[in-house]
Amino acid sequence: MADAAQQAEFRKLMSLFATGVCVIAFDRANGDSDGSDIGGLSAMTINSLVSVSLDPLLLCWSLQNSASQYDEYLNAERFTFSILADGQQALARRYAARGDSALSASDFDKTATGMPVLKGALAAFECRRWNSYPAGDHTMILGEVLAMSRQEGTVPALGFFEGRFCAVKS
Repeated sequence: MADAAQQAEFRKLMSLFATGVCVIAFDRANGDSDGSDIGGLSAMTINSLVSVSLDPLLLCWSLQNSASQYDEYLNAERFTFSILADGQQALARRYAARGDSALSASDFDKTATGMPVLKGALAAFECRRWNSYPAGDHTMILGEVLAMSRQEGTVPALGFFEGRFCAVKS
């Protein structure tokens, strides 16, 4: 087991690996939403999204085992990932807060099947939970991509590097 100094050094060195910033969201009131409302919305900022497989199309993210809504995220049958654009730092901060106190349904649009996606996101993926795996103090959750969309235009992506937001330009 790593001691506190090793954990701090690991975290410092990993901050040198630039990541994208996403918001994962789902409708906990109705996992198979008909699109009629977004009242059961739950959303969280993450930077652990990774592509895993092309056949089937799989994405993976890491959920902290001590997260305030761990059980809800672990058991969500369907969820979306919204890849944030530069300029959406306020949304990233809002959805990084613990719990649902900062949620605003007006930040979201709905997919054709009624799933929540952030307005202005560069891209969105609608997924069905495929599997989950324990991984130390996190749980890795895999989602099978059911649908995806992309915003038109050339807006830089929102990135995260050395503990700060940054623009990722093409």
